[in-house]
Amino acid sequence: MALSTALPYPEDLARPVVTAAAPSSHLAYRGDIDGLRALAVIPVVLFHAGMRGFRGGFVGVDIFFVISGFLITGILLRDAQMGRLSIAEFYRRRILRIFPALVATALFASVGAVIWLLPGEWERFARSLIATALFGSNISFYLATDYFNLGALSEPLLHTWSLAVEEQWYLAWPLVIGLLARRRRGLILGVVGAITALSFAYAIWLLPRDPSATFYLLPTRAWELGIGAWLAVSRQGPAPRWLAELMSVAALAMIGIAVKFYTETTPFPGLTAALPCLGAALLIHAGRSRPWVSRLLAGAPFRQVGLISYSLYLWHWPIIVFAQGGLFIGHDIIAKIGLILTILLVSVASWWWIERPFRLASRDWSTPRVLWGGAAAMLALIALALALPVIANSLSRYDAKDRQLAGYLFYKGDEAYRAGHCFKVGWNSAYRPAQCLATSGKPAIAFVGDSHAAHLWPGLSRYADRYDLVQATAIGCVARIPQHMKPGSCEAVVGGLLTGWLRDHRPAALVIASRWRLGVLDGVERTLRDPLVRRSHPLLVGPIPQYETELPRLILAARRRDDPDLPRRMLLDEMFAVDGQMRAIAARTGTPYLSLIDLMCDAQRHCRTQARPDEPMQFDYGHLTAPGSAFVADAILAKLRAAYPEAMAAN
Repeated sequence: MALSTALPYPEDLARPVVTAAAPSSHLAYRGDIDGLRALAVIPVVLFHAGMRGFRGGFVGVDIFFVISGFLITGILLRDAQMGRLSIAEFYRRRILRIFPALVATALFASVGAVIWLLPGEWERFARSLIATALFGSNISFYLATDYFNLGALSEPLLHTWSLAVEEQWYLAWPLVIGLLARRRRGLILGVVGAITALSFAYAIWLLPRDPSATFYLLPTRAWELGIGAWLAVSRQGPAPRWLAELMSVAALAMIGIAVKFYTETTPFPGLTAALPCLGAALLIHAGRSRPWVSRLLAGAPFRQVGLISYSLYLWHWPIIVFAQGGLFIGHDIIAKIGLILTILLVSVASWWWIERPFRLASRDWSTPRVLWGGAAAMLALIALALALPVIANSLSRYDAKDRQLAGYLFYKGDEAYRAGHCFKVGWNSAYRPAQCLATSGKPAIAFVGDSHAAHLWPGLSRYADRYDLVQATAIGCVARIPQHMKPGSCEAVVGGLLTGWLRDHRPAALVIASRWRLGVLDGVERTLRDPLVRRSHPLLVGPIPQYETELPRLILAARRRDDPDLPRRMLLDEMFAVDGQMRAIAARTGTPYLSLIDLMCDAQRHCRTQARPDEPMQFDYGHLTAPGSAFVADAILAKLRAAYPEAMAAN
């Protein structure tokens, strides 16, 4: 979701490290590196805009981290070897490069937050604004991470985590280069290589244990900057033309594969991130020999997009947030194209009227003036953040019922679904089979799957006096027999019930539920044909209606705009196609099927949005509230009793 900020500055505009033994005072411009920026930022914007074919567009951040490490390390080495490295001057450049457009974007996001965010979200936005001003937003978002409260479309500054990662890196990196620059190149390469290797190994190790930390924090991102830094320090000469042509094509394919085939469910940024990072490094190195790919990237279209890529990245996310989560624009191709064109126009304006004037006018500004100006800008943003909730609350027109409904945006789904007890929410999260799989002699209802099975617990628990409830739920694993069950994994939870517990127990019913999508249905039919599953009286529960944004937000907007059709327009069409496929799977295997689409929606796709007045069925895009869970659980029990009357007969 992020990009580098190592973008063109007058003195270091995409310039490589010098290759001669003696440092040069002037480094040649690399237009292909500006083009490489475009190759990264375009997929990011298209991914966030929801364009098909770019589900892995988030790898742009990794590409830009490599570019940043290469360019900035090269500049630091040049200055250090010439005896003119100044930490103050380095931060002067960073402030002038980063602050003008960032402050403008933060002000825009603040105005948008007051207009479009809801009660309770203003305080959260204020915290993110403070964290952004202090370049600690990556840490802030990591600490605030909650599987059920990710709230991407209510976090206009979410993308600034990448700026924070870079600035944290550059707090120490100039000192490291300054200490090492005059020593043997082999020593510098060894230190940079060791930092890179250790960070990479740590990212691989931490990813299954704490994916959020691996994504947001510097120690597991440093290796991406380190790859670029190592490339700068190594001072590799131009490769033979034939080899450069081969490398550049391979590199382009590596990046293209990641953009096309990676998805939000790809484990990232561990080993999988190496593909786009190495692709970027190969393109940078091959570019010295000017192969056709590099000449293409150095052409005007890519180069011009690269020049505005910092503004393009900064502005694209808050515009998308307010367009989709505030204005609720449609997700048809026309709306998406209009959104992308708006982002492009705003970005060009930002580059022309904000970035460019500051670069030109600030050449004669003294270092103390710039440093104090940067500090003043940070303090101004912090002051704005402290005042913003007060301003927003004083201007808002939300009554008590509206605020009650908005409160569901902060619903504690992890507590309601027994996270860390019978619902495994991460590698380090506990799952207690002794309690979750225990029975007492009553007819047992087992339910298995991911969070869309776990959200049945509040409703099913109302039947605990008549049935033993057996819960095997884990984030990231749909309800199907897994091929592998690594200890501590989500597969071990789901597979442990489907292949282990069912061998020793015969429940009255087995409820199979998950967040079914078109790409995860493989293996479901095989699971339903398994003898242990078939003898356990299975019920296949189809996909629940899901929305482009949080349902409470849609209900409030529909009410305030007198637009009752709004939730219907924001439904995800995919769920209706999935429902049809799952209905066919159930028919082929002779498994009773409960269509939540049929249960909650009419033929015109008007779906039930409230379980009771001012109590929404779902608190986010699709997870059930307690009243919503009760509504669905009642339908499940009715279906089970009709399908398996003898087994479901409770004492």
